[in-house]
Amino acid sequence: SLVVTGYNNAPQALMFMWIDPHLDLTTAQSRQTKADLTHVLAWHRQQQLPLYADWLVRMQQLAPHPVQADQVCRLADEMRDSLKPLAAQMEAPLATLAMSLQAAQLQTMKARFDKDNASWRKEWKLDSSSQDRLEVQTEKGQKNAERFYGKLSQAQQAQLRLLAQSSGFDAERTHAERLRQQADMLQTLQTIGTGQRNLTTAGPLVRDWLQRSLKTPDEDYAAYL
Repeated sequence: SLVVTGYNNAPQALMFMWIDPHLDLTTAQSRQTKADLTHVLAWHRQQQLPLYADWLVRMQQLAPHPVQADQVCRLADEMRDSLKPLAAQMEAPLATLAMSLQAAQLQTMKARFDKDNASWRKEWKLDSSSQDRLEVQTEKGQKNAERFYGKLSQAQQAQLRLLAQSSGFDAERTHAERLRQQADMLQTLQTIGTGQRNLTTAGPLVRDWLQRSLKTPDEDYAAYL
């Protein structure tokens, strides 16, 4: 029931949890953006929700058996590919919003990014020792696992720690990519905000930014990921 409620109210949730806190929208901007997102949700329900149902059925069929890496990667690739048509649907709404933003709203976004980044560094203990960062990673892995399976045994907790040690995850590199994406977003919005633009000129700028968000132009980070 929580998933159903969240999905059906996705436009309102996105507005409340991310867009408005980062931009402090005007009433007119809120009304337009909510209407645009509601249109995207209707498309998503018809075109992409059936894909999710299919993935869940396939995962259910795989789960009782030994799962191979190529099976997981195949599903992950399909999920990633599904983001491309979704990004295409988001292009016009985002361009419309971007053209209406004022300089003060972009400053609000930058300030919120700075606050979020400080919290992220603290949460992942980036300024502490590697041992402290490993503890955070292990704790997060245990919390996620117990959400699905219930309380883990000490042996399972030890196994999670070994998995965290060998995962290759680098929180500092992830943080650097977060900063790149945020700077890219702000630069794109600032570019759209300069001069007289319409959907014909603003749309491609948003499209390119979305593509860079889905596939980082940083080749080293892409290889790491």
